[in-house]
Amino acid sequence: MAKFVVYEKAAEQVYANFVDKSTASAGMNTAVNLGSGLIAGFAAAIVSQPADTMLSKINKTKGLPGEGTTSRLIKIAKELGIRGSYTGLGARLFMVGTLTAGQFAIYGDIKRVLGATGGVEIAK
Repeated sequence: MAKFVVYEKAAEQVYANFVDKSTASAGMNTAVNLGSGLIAGFAAAIVSQPADTMLSKINKTKGLPGEGTTSRLIKIAKELGIRGSYTGLGARLFMVGTLTAGQFAIYGDIKRVLGATGGVEIAK
């Protein structure tokens, strides 16, 4: 859901400030969808990176006898710190950003072909 909100807000800003949606070509609309999707993918990657890092760590390390999942997560979070929980963010930005950009390019083009309204509609 957050990806869709970020995508719609990014596209809304592009159409409000740079591109006239009513006269934009199909190619320009696809470019806006790609760019907005990339921004949405970056936001998703940044937000989900700490949890993904902790999930990877908890799956790689064995817990002590009697140690619960919550206490393991707290221990891992303390060991990693804020900086450590964003380890590998560059690769994740590339992977999630490009994948999401492609998804939203397809999503936007399907919306356009079907004549679906909603989403980015600027009142003038």
